[in-house]
Amino acid sequence: MISKSSVEEFLLQTEDRNIVIDSRKVSAGDVFIGLKGEKVDGNDFVGEALSKGASLVFSDKAFDDQRVLRVDNTNEILIEAAKSILSKSKLSNRIGITGSNGKTTTKEISSFFLSKLGRVFKTAGNLNTEIGLPLSLLENRRELFSAQYGVFEFGTSTKGDIEKLVGIVQPDIAVLLNVGSAHVGNFKDIDELLQEKLSIFKSKRLSRAVLGGCDERLREFSKGLPVEVLLFGKEDVDFSIVDFAYDKGDTMLHFFCDGDRFVRLKGIWSYGQLMDLGAAYLVARLVGVEEPSVFLNDYKLPFSDRFTVSILKGITVISDFYNSSLESWESAILSIEKLKSSRKIAVAGSILEQGREEKRTHERLGELLSKFDETVLFTRDMAINAASKNVKPALVSDSEEEIAAWLHRNVRSGDLVFFKASRAIALEGVYKSFMELIESA
Repeated sequence: MISKSSVEEFLLQTEDRNIVIDSRKVSAGDVFIGLKGEKVDGNDFVGEALSKGASLVFSDKAFDDQRVLRVDNTNEILIEAAKSILSKSKLSNRIGITGSNGKTTTKEISSFFLSKLGRVFKTAGNLNTEIGLPLSLLENRRELFSAQYGVFEFGTSTKGDIEKLVGIVQPDIAVLLNVGSAHVGNFKDIDELLQEKLSIFKSKRLSRAVLGGCDERLREFSKGLPVEVLLFGKEDVDFSIVDFAYDKGDTMLHFFCDGDRFVRLKGIWSYGQLMDLGAAYLVARLVGVEEPSVFLNDYKLPFSDRFTVSILKGITVISDFYNSSLESWESAILSIEKLKSSRKIAVAGSILEQGREEKRTHERLGELLSKFDETVLFTRDMAINAASKNVKPALVSDSEEEIAAWLHRNVRSGDLVFFKASRAIALEGVYKSFMELIESA
């Protein structure tokens, strides 16, 4: 058990300091925290951190160096410090967001809406783990202390992760976007993954909830929640997408929420991103933004790695490298079908973290890929080969250069090329090579 005095000392020593947990990234004056992970123990790299200029180190182990402060458990003190910071904040609302897809997008849009009411703190980037979330709080505590609203992203890779994050934040508004197949390989089965996501509603402060109404499991669960519940989706929900289309590089959205609404959104939004907008819209309504849609004409999604559309020499190129799942492929295809093109070509890489579902997942992906006119499989990870059961690829290769060259020879003005794979597959190398060939032609 970490004492209150140890937490206060930790907070004092880390205030206005750059905190680092990777010894390779230490710069002069940084505070290094030796955290124990599943594969690597950061306490083994204290010497390296000091040699790179760390002015202070927190470690589980004792060192004969005045710059090293020993604590009982560095992982635990990080969490307790985050709880302490939140307890000192003046947040009137804490919004926790989880789901298999769309967490960061929903966080960003929700933060934008709430900024119309007051100052907002949001967890940085995709820092959504029991290490990343506390670090985001610690390094941005001044912003937190001046904020009225807090928006927090909760990720999971193993059972119990979300409950730990709920224990830190204790959100009063919990958002569950969806429960798909992303990371299913890290769980016993899909039901265990579902229960993991539902644990966001275990917050002691919970008073309101937003859930994805397209999933009957979530609809049924929501009936038993003893708090105010709003649903988003397509039918019989509080926010429903009626239709959407693309016009001159913008997205035209028709949705229903206490009446019909029509908005023009800057840029090309995928169907999944429009669903995320629905969740954020309901969060804003719950907090007190009377009509969030009036602010949307000025908003642009702040991403370059999620369904990003470029047009070069008449070719529409879409890059989607942030992550991949069957559900995100389905969402992307719904969007692509609304984009005008002569031919639609997919360049696909593996969906990772599928475990025993790996073969079945990629066979199903093959069925989805059959909706394209041509398919290219990038086999840096071999699981994608299972897609060939249900689609006949024009090219199968693990070479970035070979695929880029094939695309350059075969793609013509009027075509659409879609690149998608899990982040670790590094499909962006193929994309960059292809774009360079187009630009130099």
